[in-house]
Amino acid sequence: MKIESTSVTKFLITDLMTEPYKLDPVTVFIEDLGVRAENEGRKTRQGKITIECYGESWATYWGSMGDRTVAQFVADESVDYVVGCLRRGVGLEPTVFSGEALTKAVRKIAIGCRRGRETWRYECGRLEQDEARRIYDDAECLEQFESPESLMHSSEADAVLTALFGSEWHYAVSDHAFAPNPRYEYLTRVVSAVRDAMRSLEQQQEAA
Repeated sequence: MKIESTSVTKFLITDLMTEPYKLDPVTVFIEDLGVRAENEGRKTRQGKITIECYGESWATYWGSMGDRTVAQFVADESVDYVVGCLRRGVGLEPTVFSGEALTKAVRKIAIGCRRGRETWRYECGRLEQDEARRIYDDAECLEQFESPESLMHSSEADAVLTALFGSEWHYAVSDHAFAPNPRYEYLTRVVSAVRDAMRSLEQQQEAA
């Protein structure tokens, strides 16, 4: 066993309760691990970052940041890129299955097919008034489901979705049953605050 001591820089970011962040204090731990490679005078640095906010934490490692510290790297990169790196460590997806979103989509499509709009896109074609009303009302049952798999084990859900999309309705579910993931949006706000803080820190250092 080998134990080494490394240097970690800690930042505490506060006063984030107002727009656009609306966050509790954010703690950032940065570990600059030095130069990983050097070629013809061009350095490639590596480092780690861990971000904590209200009991949740996200971390990632970068092995090729150019000649930049972790703080400089985060300040330079886009929010989407940093979020993409952090979310992989916790399996966080941008969208999640939503029974409510599926219900709204089914009802909207039923109305559209009743009125003859884009009927070629759906198995049911143009719906008569009573059939459209039945699908619209029965769609309420879809709100209770929490995954595409759970739909497949429900005869009630199958009846509604088959009436509208046909027997291969699971393809339509993939298109209409997903909504923005609140946890992903939360992480995006956290990263936005961290990146803005790192940019502010960089400006202060340049002005000093």
